[in-house]
Amino acid sequence: MSVTNLKCLSCGVFRNEVEELRRRGDLDCEVMFLDSMLHMNPRALDRELSHIVDGDASKHYLILYGDCHPHMHEMQAKKNTVKAGGLNCCEILLGKSAYRELQQSGAFIFLPEWTMRWKEIFTRELGFEKPDMARSFLQEHRTRLVYVDTGVIPVPVQTLDEIAAYFSMPLDVMHITLDILLENIRNALLKFK
Repeated sequence: MSVTNLKCLSCGVFRNEVEELRRRGDLDCEVMFLDSMLHMNPRALDRELSHIVDGDASKHYLILYGDCHPHMHEMQAKKNTVKAGGLNCCEILLGKSAYRELQQSGAFIFLPEWTMRWKEIFTRELGFEKPDMARSFLQEHRTRLVYVDTGVIPVPVQTLDEIAAYFSMPLDVMHITLDILLENIRNALLKFK
């Protein structure tokens, strides 16, 4: 589907996957990737997205984020803005059913981009300076770890082994395609039809 003057505002967690969709010709638009660490500061994410969307009302915007800040519903209600369906980035990639199954099974989900930054996330962003604190927290709330392989980059086996050892938890690899992500994008763009 082609939308005139379309700009995608995407969480950096989707960078590799969105670039692959663009390379394949499945997404034809300008894309701006925002740092995925903005998830840790919803107020800053809200300001950044609002500044961009309010700064040029002549564009159509595809917001490739979950409900990651408290005003996301107001933002997607604007005439020139749509948001991909999904509560969060994991659900946007996996779909509601697979995401719920993983949550119900006690899985902590690692997406490719955050997997490469896992130490930064757990130590700096979440404040777990000591491995035993992070391990205890995760083991208390989750039963296993799952890496989502979108098929775009090689599975980082060494990093995954390091993560599994760090948390002393089993880690599985779940292989998916980009079909659900693309379907969520296409369904969102129907608003502009």
